Amino acid sequence: MKNCFFCILFPLIFSFHENDKGIDNMDQALYKNADFSVGVAIKIKRLKNDAIYKRLVLEQFNSFTAENIMKPSYLHPEKDVFYFEDADYLAEFCKKNNKRLHGHTLVWHKSLPPWIENFKGNKAAWEAMLKEHIKTIIIHYKGYINSWDVVNEAFNDDGSLRKNIWLKNIGESYIEKSFIYANEADSSAKLFYNDFNLEASRTKLNTVLQFVAELKSRGIKIDGIGMQMHVKHYYPDINAINQAAFKVQENGLLVHYSELSVSLNKKNKNLTLTNEMLTLQKKKIKEIVEGYMKLKKDAQFGITVWGLSDPAVAWQRDKNNDWPFLFDQNYNPKPAYYGFLEALTENQKN
Repeated sequence: MKNCFFCILFPLIFSFHENDKGIDNMDQALYKNADFSVGVAIKIKRLKNDAIYKRLVLEQFNSFTAENIMKPSYLHPEKDVFYFEDADYLAEFCKKNNKRLHGHTLVWHKSLPPWIENFKGNKAAWEAMLKEHIKTIIIHYKGYINSWDVVNEAFNDDGSLRKNIWLKNIGESYIEKSFIYANEADSSAKLFYNDFNLEASRTKLNTVLQFVAELKSRGIKIDGIGMQMHVKHYYPDINAINQAAFKVQENGLLVHYSELSVSLNKKNKNLTLTNEMLTLQKKKIKEIVEGYMKLKKDAQFGITVWGLSDPAVAWQRDKNNDWPFLFDQNYNPKPAYYGFLEALTENQKN
């Protein structure tokens, strides 16, 4: 299979300063100031073609997650074809540079190739197809990837199971079977359930935790919860976020803030970025990191931001202007970056 590459051109003139502080000093690398993993979602084309992007992700983060290239539509485009080339590149890059690579994602209702969407067969055939899909991918990356988002977004905010092709053709046991197949493929890997709004919807969080607890009581291996954390600068309240994380911890699960972004666009309007908005974003990021550091060390799997630089990208629900990340479109560090860093460095002083 051929992959279509394109280059995104960015300005070559940039500066890394806030109040005359520069991040060329590696003492200001985020991950070097944290005692947990600090990650970023990786765009493979930028990693291959953009020297500034490559430099920043190497300097600032020690955990990588593929934004798109390990999703089913990309990695398993045809029934008997797995396209590993780009994901292999990322895996080798991480191994060479001593970066953790977190697998994302094996089972989801989106990013499915047509052959899965149109698959015909009885329940046993669907289970066999799911098993082959999961085990082939995990076994291929055994030794390179030691943690996986096994099932992604299986629940609605009201706690009901999302009606998707897996539920329709296998039943709710598809979740249990996905974790069983993943564990069979690599029993040493950490296995996660990943979802959004867990920090905002108490009903959803409680349902997920009850569901996971029931599976674990029957010997199904589930190690952690990925709280995606696509939040806004004003919602949810930091106390709600912290309480949700502590509840995950209290259930004996690893806590991963797996897709962190802080939206500045309140109501999907055509906004102009202001210093006030950037200050609010910095405050929110700092509070989130400070709260995460209050978890027990053995519950901290890490914080992963779902992109390096603005503007917002297509996965976000808000379609108009937004600036949810730590760096701007020219790779300048935003106040949010310094909010993250300050939370880490101030903690070292206490």
